[in-house]
Amino acid sequence: MSLKLRLLIIVTIILLINFAAAGYFMVQNGRKAVAAEMESSTQLARGLLINALPTLRFSNDLSERLTLIVDSVRHTRHIRAWFEDMNGRPLIGQEERAGFFNKPDAPDWFIRLMEPEAVAFRRLITKGSQSYGYLVVEADPSDGVNDVWIDVQMLFWLAIFFLNLILIMIYMALRQGLRPLDELSEALGDLEKGNFSARVDTTAVKELNPIQIRFNHMASVLEKTMAENHALAGNMLSLQESERRDLARELHDELAPCLFGIRVDLAEIDRIAAEHNLTEINEKVSSVKTITAHIQSLVRKMLSRLRPMTLDDLGLAEALRDMLHNWRDRQPEIDWEWDFHGDFSDLPDTLQVTIYRVVQECTTNCVRHAGASHVKVEVKRDSENVKVAVTDDGKGLGSKLVHGFGLIGMRERVTALGGRIAFDTEEGQGLQVRVLIPLKGD
Repeated sequence: MSLKLRLLIIVTIILLINFAAAGYFMVQNGRKAVAAEMESSTQLARGLLINALPTLRFSNDLSERLTLIVDSVRHTRHIRAWFEDMNGRPLIGQEERAGFFNKPDAPDWFIRLMEPEAVAFRRLITKGSQSYGYLVVEADPSDGVNDVWIDVQMLFWLAIFFLNLILIMIYMALRQGLRPLDELSEALGDLEKGNFSARVDTTAVKELNPIQIRFNHMASVLEKTMAENHALAGNMLSLQESERRDLARELHDELAPCLFGIRVDLAEIDRIAAEHNLTEINEKVSSVKTITAHIQSLVRKMLSRLRPMTLDDLGLAEALRDMLHNWRDRQPEIDWEWDFHGDFSDLPDTLQVTIYRVVQECTTNCVRHAGASHVKVEVKRDSENVKVAVTDDGKGLGSKLVHGFGLIGMRERVTALGGRIAFDTEEGQGLQVRVLIPLKGD
């Protein structure tokens, strides 16, 4: 459960308890007020009736006079009156001895909750020695209950209004107050993805200011450190390629001619030995030729590993095409496809070598491990980046192969140039290696 939801639930419970307590005390006070008003009204009506009763002695029509007396108070607030015979049957006034003269416009449960004890008095009506019945005056709480119910309804709607208003204001305040934490979470996600330029605003919430300042400082240090590491890795890669190029040139220009000279001399020695029938010398010459051929093969392999000579001779695009043509000749069962866009001739030497090595490693993995039937190589250059994508329909990468030395080496080369590499794969669904290297980065 989120912090915002928990706080809103706690505030809602507190407010509901407060409103319930206010409603409870309102009902209790309403009951007391209704009871007091009924008592007061009953005493008033009692005084009026008592003062009116002596007039019955001088009345010729007792029924008419009693009707006038009952009507004089029956519509008074909180009062009802009637005249009943000696057996308790109503004769004048109230026809039904119900709990309320006028039933309040309120639910039954509220009426039962509010209905106070009856307040009434009875007066025997006599004329001479004859008793006619009882004049009854009883308090009627209908109006008072209605008033309290209206107040309770008003409290309920006010409670709903202010509850929603308070919760909305608290939610907005919490959202505003916790927004720096969301920004901090997003910034940490950016750092995790390698975006060390991520920063957070330090002016939103004063209490979070120290954390935000420390985060920005940490991000700045990481950005500076990563920039230095990239620069160092780039310089090391450039220096390494330069040394490899020099070593390859030395091997190509010095060792290769020497080996060629040895083979020429051996051919001459072999000819002379054959002319003089020197069988033992022929055998030794044959052995030295075999060793020399083996050394030449090793030199060619070393030259290829140190630096692809086709890069210097043909350029990046043609060197890649030459590599893929060789793969097509050696692996005709695989459908090879390539697409190159842009001018690669003015790219830095280190960048060209990196692209060549990435494609070389990817295609080698396609042949050795993927079991692919189709391989596509794409290299595109725009004004800001060089993009490389090698896609196959093989068996994809397993969890162990993701950390292979070849893939780690590709990642190190690309990262040293400030680029990014991604492996999109599902086991049994093929693999796509995507590389993005910026051209205008430090």
